[in-house]
Amino acid sequence: MKYLRHGARSVTSVGWAVGASVLLAALVSYLWGWVEAFFIACAGAGALLIAIIWVIVPSPHKVSIRLPRQRIVAGQTAVGEITAENTSDRRARSGLIELPIASSALQFLVPPLGGREVWSEVFSVVTHRRGVVTVGPARALRADPLGLIRRIGTWSKPVILYVHPKTIRIPFDATGIHADVEGVTTAKLSSSDVSFHALRDYVPGDDRRNVHWPMSAHTGRLVVRQFEETRRSHHLIILDTRLGQWSDRDSFENAVSVAASLAVADMAASRNVSLSTVTDWVTTTAATRMLDALCAIQDSGEEDLMARLREAIAKRPGLSVVTVVVAPTVDDNQASQLLNAIPIDVRSAVVRVRPGHPKMRRLSHGTLADCPTLEDLPRLVAAGGLS
Repeated sequence: MKYLRHGARSVTSVGWAVGASVLLAALVSYLWGWVEAFFIACAGAGALLIAIIWVIVPSPHKVSIRLPRQRIVAGQTAVGEITAENTSDRRARSGLIELPIASSALQFLVPPLGGREVWSEVFSVVTHRRGVVTVGPARALRADPLGLIRRIGTWSKPVILYVHPKTIRIPFDATGIHADVEGVTTAKLSSSDVSFHALRDYVPGDDRRNVHWPMSAHTGRLVVRQFEETRRSHHLIILDTRLGQWSDRDSFENAVSVAASLAVADMAASRNVSLSTVTDWVTTTAATRMLDALCAIQDSGEEDLMARLREAIAKRPGLSVVTVVVAPTVDDNQASQLLNAIPIDVRSAVVRVRPGHPKMRRLSHGTLADCPTLEDLPRLVAAGGLS
């Protein structure tokens, strides 16, 4: 039964039409003795028999695909290679190979190959938006010249191509206002901390406990230790992915890129970062894994953004900065309510991604920034309102 089902799937629509015509012509010839119908039935049956003989032998081609780069940025082109090898010792006639790529497919005509001969061809995958693209598995097609029967042999495993969101380098600093001896070192100098920076001359008012006596004895003048401040650093980023909030697809893609750029900047500076959508957390153990996860993020779910913000703050204690990336539909009053839900000792900002002009203004408990495109983000960060 399994082989019958497989054989039935191998017959094309043209093949089924020819088969039905053969049966109908044979029936007409038997009932009314039409010679023409008899010849039609014989011709159709002969064509089907030749088609079966043509494809009954499986394709000798062994097909493999290779993508040197399985991670690219939206807008880039991935280049791959497809290889077909004649696994038999005899010469193989030309064949057709089909390579599915997402919802479309490429077709390659393999020329006749000698025994154990290898043929290869380069192909490209053009991307416009982020996403997860499945390349393969490659299929070796074997069909008769009339297209009555088509046999498909599947080779290799599918290759996953991750199309990362666009990111941009930004001068973002996620350190907060709280001193923390277990925190991160900042560029701000202090006369008392745990991270030693340098020695400098004593000035009136310096703590005598910071005097470096060996160097003072060597130079003949008082020298004191200078330290770098250590601050708490844990950045929470909330990405608004509520269904129906993003009518403009480009704005949603920009929002994902903004959130990704902020998180990558934190990781590059060795800062702690947590990233969440309205439904789930996004892994931030490594930049590559985070960007892989962001490839599949879509606007989905109808959860309350305010409730998700409060839940995320409760699950991530010790925050220094909170940034909420929201849709154009969020008005100033709603943005102010989001900022009010963030603890007052935590730096907070709402980044609203919508078309228009970039601007920033201070609200009661934080900053509201309008960021039309990803390219506007560095200027907003440099203005100092987001960190």
